[in-house]
Amino acid sequence: MDIVEVFKNTVAKHQMIKNGDRILVGVSGGADSVCLLHLLLRFRQEFGIDLAVAHLNHSFRGREADEDEAFVRELARKWELPFYAEKIDVPAYVRETGLSPEDAARRVRYAFFERVREKIRADRIALAHNSNDREETILMNIFRGSGIEGLVGIEPVRDHYIRPLIDVERKAIEEYLRKEGIPYRTDSTNLQAIYFRNKIRLELIPLIKRDYCPHLSAALKRLSEIASIDASLLDELTRAAYAETSEKIPGGVKIDLKKFGELHDSLKLRVVRKAAEEILGILQDFEYRHAKMLVDFIMEKPTGSRLSLPHGLTGEKSYGCFYIYGENPPEAMSFYYRFPVPGEIEIPEAGAVISARIVERQGGFSIKKSPNWAYLDYEKIKEPLGVRNRRPGDRFIPFGSHFSKKLQDFFVDNKVPARERDRVPLVVSGERILWVCGMRIDERFKVTDRTKRILVLEFKTKNNMQEE
Repeated sequence: MDIVEVFKNTVAKHQMIKNGDRILVGVSGGADSVCLLHLLLRFRQEFGIDLAVAHLNHSFRGREADEDEAFVRELARKWELPFYAEKIDVPAYVRETGLSPEDAARRVRYAFFERVREKIRADRIALAHNSNDREETILMNIFRGSGIEGLVGIEPVRDHYIRPLIDVERKAIEEYLRKEGIPYRTDSTNLQAIYFRNKIRLELIPLIKRDYCPHLSAALKRLSEIASIDASLLDELTRAAYAETSEKIPGGVKIDLKKFGELHDSLKLRVVRKAAEEILGILQDFEYRHAKMLVDFIMEKPTGSRLSLPHGLTGEKSYGCFYIYGENPPEAMSFYYRFPVPGEIEIPEAGAVISARIVERQGGFSIKKSPNWAYLDYEKIKEPLGVRNRRPGDRFIPFGSHFSKKLQDFFVDNKVPARERDRVPLVVSGERILWVCGMRIDERFKVTDRTKRILVLEFKTKNNMQEE
């Protein structure tokens, strides 16, 4: 295996690097990360990139960890590269959180990378995972009962993280460093079967290759490639299903129950996971069992039911919708806006825009039958227009009725979810409600045969505007 050729092919195939990129390289001091740093440095001018080095001292191995940090610091000085390091007591973090040492170290390490990336405004973070790491990860994910994404293992590119050595074997990396005469550090714990990953690397994989599948590496690489293609399709379908069924609202996500119920079971699980990711920013600790619990709850529980989920997420089933909120859903705020006629006004609290124009009644004028349009007799409107949300005691005469009705009762009868009622815009004239937007006008302001001037109102939500 020509490591340089594989490295450059991987960078080109996955479009990992652009000319002018500033790349932060995570360097532990081990063979993989030292090799990655050297290759990026070697082709720095050809790629047209700037490099910086980041090292996290996890405090797991005492003096040995401090020596690793000193080694990487000296390497960065020798190669004239900016160096950023932190020392964090990860063992204490393990005790505080109850996480495994591997998971705790990973969380702390990635948070450190993000801090440095923001500080130096790096475009990419390069990590030194190799093909053997991918094999180990796939097997670990299989044992955990992973979905198809877990069979991909470690992706070559994810967000701003790149892994240029993902197709290079560990032995080729060590051979490259030997030929180049480049020193590196050896983590003594990597040689001990004390962690789950180490046991897979040191015990299970050699056993499988010896007694069951000599070509395990090639087989797992093929599995990863197939899973990656399928996962890409599912991700595309999920984005489409999410856009069709779900809407971002202040503090959470609203899911249309009818449309959600029509989805394939696979997409149901993916849509709720995407909703959780939309709110939390990450999906860590939001597992398959949580997604399955959430889907079952949505499909089976009656209106009004509530559910608690990890990270303070809450779910609430309402009329026609299911709501997922973060830890502190915002309280609805009252709003009022003057509404010029003709004109257009944005209502950020409702995520909507309302427009108004006046039309002279003439022969052939047609009225659109849509809840998002309202037609009112302009001559009957005596006071300036405004747009607000509900207030205690609000009443109006719904179109088609002859009796005044409390707005609260109207919302209940029309199954408007309780959490949504404060977000419904009302077009008003003085104290009178002219139009409950998207629902019903007041009977007293309807267009009749004697109407000469018509006030035409249009209500657009952000989703409507995106569709157009």
